[in-house]
Amino acid sequence: MLKEKILNKEKGLVLYGLTPPKAEFEETKLREISERWTGRINDIKADGLVLYEVQDESERNDSERTFEFSGTLSPEIYYKKYLNVATPSIFYRVASGYGEDEFRAALKAQSSNLNVLVGATSSTQKVRLNLARAYEIASEFKELAVGGVCIAERHGKKGDEPQRMREKIAAGAKFFISQAIFDVQLARKFLEDCAAAKISEPIFLTFSTAGNAKTLEFIKWLGVSVPSSVEERLNLSSDYLASSCEIIKEIWCELKKFGDENGLNLSINIESVMAKRAEIEASLELTKSIRELV
Repeated sequence: MLKEKILNKEKGLVLYGLTPPKAEFEETKLREISERWTGRINDIKADGLVLYEVQDESERNDSERTFEFSGTLSPEIYYKKYLNVATPSIFYRVASGYGEDEFRAALKAQSSNLNVLVGATSSTQKVRLNLARAYEIASEFKELAVGGVCIAERHGKKGDEPQRMREKIAAGAKFFISQAIFDVQLARKFLEDCAAAKISEPIFLTFSTAGNAKTLEFIKWLGVSVPSSVEERLNLSSDYLASSCEIIKEIWCELKKFGDENGLNLSINIESVMAKRAEIEASLELTKSIRELV
């Protein structure tokens, strides 16, 4: 099972990340969407899913949001009620959205034994439950393995991401999933400092497919660094989507080689941040083909 592989610090695992459908959809539409995703998930045979619990990130970004925020089904409801898959799933948990009793009840009732705990989007955000307390509550559930988020961009600004990771490890984190990566130099510097800090826990590097400039703009709005050289390469390409997949493969291969040479435990998480069919299909094909590169 995925939990055991992570706890045993196996390398080269392949995850696929997706966001559940909008909660406002009618039941018929939710069933149609879920049936399509069930077939897709079963086809790619990933080691695990990552189901995101979304939050409005407007507070950490003053610029206008590229796409309107809309609430989604919880990972638990989507996985248990709608998806018919055997693939184990990692649930994201946005701690700030829960009260203590509510968070404890959610962990007790869930069908996943892997969670990623996520904190507030900004220091000014009002929270019901802070991240440190969420880790304490999670530690009450012995079958649960928790992970944390790691962000190369935050490390580029503050230089303390490995220290944050160390604190999360002390609190119980067994693995990490990164924010999406398009900036290989920024990610490499982050990994250099992780190696210097002797972080041996698995780190899943996340990559998002981009089918056009608007998708890339949204990825940038989410806080992902995209170098001008990458953006120019995409804009000049005759096939934007295929080029984004090639860039992902190139970045992954470079970072994996560095990780292998420096004692890091790297795996990969492929996601599609948009509901566009072409971008979804590209991300699925990328997930299947990436196995040759892990």
